[in-house]
Amino acid sequence: MPKYHASEWERIQRSAEKSLMEPPGGAGEAGGAHQWIPSADVYETPERWVVKMEVAGINREDVEITLDDRTLVVRGCRPDPCRTGQCKFRQVEIDYGQFERRFIIPKSVDAERVTASYRNGFLVIELPKSEKAEHATVTVIVEEAQE
Repeated sequence: MPKYHASEWERIQRSAEKSLMEPPGGAGEAGGAHQWIPSADVYETPERWVVKMEVAGINREDVEITLDDRTLVVRGCRPDPCRTGQCKFRQVEIDYGQFERRFIIPKSVDAERVTASYRNGFLVIELPKSEKAEHATVTVIVEEAQE
């Protein structure tokens, strides 16, 4: 089995995610809307699972989070500040448009107590652990993080 450096593994994972997001026969555009993949960290503490996503420039109201059984889905859109077409870019490094990320989470999550907050460009979703596994579908409201 080949060994991959972290950056190589990340490139492979992002490439796989990007190909899943592209419409059949399309190259990154769906109905004229560019798609991108925000960076994310997923980690575990003794009490919870945490998904932290870098989504600067997005209003918390423009993020949709759902948990269905073991799949956490985060969708949103970072609007293009120059969508009028009147800008003449000299350099473009920031991705704009729609995004969707899916995360498979352990069964031992208390779906009714999942929370999400947004502060300083980071969306933090906390999934409290539970002793019993339950099937649940919930929509999570993103709250403004407290200082």
